[in-house]
Amino acid sequence: MSTIKKPFLTPVQTIFLASMITADFAFGLAVKNLLAPTQILNIIRLDMVVPIMLMLVTRLIIDRFGVLILYEGVWGLFSVFAMPGAFGLPGFLKLIPALSQGIILDSLMSLMKSALKPRLMISSVLGGLLASIAFYALRFALGMPWSQFVQMIFGIQLLTGLVIWASGAVLTWLVWEKISGSQAVRRIQFVPES
Repeated sequence: MSTIKKPFLTPVQTIFLASMITADFAFGLAVKNLLAPTQILNIIRLDMVVPIMLMLVTRLIIDRFGVLILYEGVWGLFSVFAMPGAFGLPGFLKLIPALSQGIILDSLMSLMKSALKPRLMISSVLGGLLASIAFYALRFALGMPWSQFVQMIFGIQLLTGLVIWASGAVLTWLVWEKISGSQAVRRIQFVPES
């Protein structure tokens, strides 16, 4: 008797994941263009709170390892063609920080299956910190100088990044409180028996 292996994502989950990635990308395009003239995004990434929430809600609804890697990989491919300035890296090099962020967040969300608040807060803040360090490490490997100005910007972005990632985790928790028992979420989570 042969067994049929369940797919990684059901068709409904695939459509949901694609919708969330599209919403994230569209939000990023709109907000980056609105805030770009202010130069505020060079100091604090205010544009990241909603995308963090979208990523984490997606992971809570489709709660399995690999979802955020796929999410960030597709987002990274979109950015290669539509966001030349994303991550401050050219072309396909954008995939490195995007995928590393997906791997870090997916790993932390998979390791922490405890209470919702600690899972979101630790995964988000620690994941954001590690992803930022990995991103800067890549830029230094590509030749960015470790000048006093760069050190100052790096420190400011790490500190403000912690606030942004924590804010994203809190927003995720608030959204999850409202939607977790809904029929729409149950439909997305449903995997038919094969």
